[in-house]
Amino acid sequence: MKNNLSDRTSKVKFSPIREIFDLASKTPGLTRFEVGQPDFATPIHIREASKSAIDEGLIGYTPTNGLQVTREAVSKRLSADFGLEYDPNSEIAITVGASGALYLALRALINPGDEVLRPDPGFATYDEIIKDADGIPVKYPLIPDKTFSVDVKVIESLISEKTKAIIINSPGNPCGNVIDEMQLEEIMDICEKHGLFVISDEAYDKIIYDQKHVPAALKAKDKYNVLTIGSSSKNYAMTGFRIGYAAGDKKLIAEIVKFQSLSSICADYVGQKAYAVALFEDQSETTKMVDEYNRRRQYFVSELNKIAGFNCSSPDGAFYVFVDISEHNPDDWAFTKYLIEQVKVTCIPGSSFGDVGKGFVRFSFATSMEVLHEGIEKLKKHFGTKLDS
Repeated sequence: MKNNLSDRTSKVKFSPIREIFDLASKTPGLTRFEVGQPDFATPIHIREASKSAIDEGLIGYTPTNGLQVTREAVSKRLSADFGLEYDPNSEIAITVGASGALYLALRALINPGDEVLRPDPGFATYDEIIKDADGIPVKYPLIPDKTFSVDVKVIESLISEKTKAIIINSPGNPCGNVIDEMQLEEIMDICEKHGLFVISDEAYDKIIYDQKHVPAALKAKDKYNVLTIGSSSKNYAMTGFRIGYAAGDKKLIAEIVKFQSLSSICADYVGQKAYAVALFEDQSETTKMVDEYNRRRQYFVSELNKIAGFNCSSPDGAFYVFVDISEHNPDDWAFTKYLIEQVKVTCIPGSSFGDVGKGFVRFSFATSMEVLHEGIEKLKKHFGTKLDS
């Protein structure tokens, strides 16, 4: 009998985050730091908007590019927050999460054999989405000793005749790194020089601590050489709503909409109504969440650095800590499984995000102070503390 599966299935791997999540789900008594799932309830006014939509019977299809009110909300928020102007009728599409926007964009942009630069460490599914679009992922390293900042010269050295696009992610997952304005300008200059398209993953744009978020499109000479991707998931604790957006050149947006019509038809009606309210109304609930993340960040980073063999820098954004555990075991996958089985604490192995992540693990602090304290105590009891802590 012939193999009925496509060759694509052998190229694309299952998400390692989901693999660890599934393993953890079968193990009782764990303190869980593996998934970037905000522990906050979705703010009440957003939940009320969802209920109202259901009560009004708004549960059918929407336009493939999204509800007018939601596209207008994205447009107004980008204008109010960053001074970026996009036509909600032609330059914005509402997608099934930021991942959906990224997937559809690469489908619309990449020809077989095109190379796409992506950060290393970087979001675990970047490679698989690129490969599923018949592209070739090329990793540009972030620098651990410099809080995982980018090296613009290294990025330029990796550009070839086959390079079509670059993915940038700021604030970043898994390292919480933020690209500063000067570096962003340099990256935009390089992309213009070499004719590269920029896909800017800005899913954590509101979860940032000691500096401000600067969208890539603001630093490009032509904002339409950048596709800005955003999400409801992290900023508003709406992960399960699966609503994201893409903002950029109308020709690319039209193709994203076309491919969405072939896959999911449209994003969820109720979720879109809720996201419109999240964007239009007061942002104070998000500010409160970020303030609490910051409090957790300061505690968690300080305490992790007291544990023997654990070393990490403080993230500038998102809600992850990328920890060097190579003193214990340079095999981060083995260390992760040991942590789950013997210490009853979960994490994600760093090498699942790229080669630079070898010997690191990612912890999420999108959980309560009580849970953070519980995990820290387990780690201290098992590994001990540093002599000078």
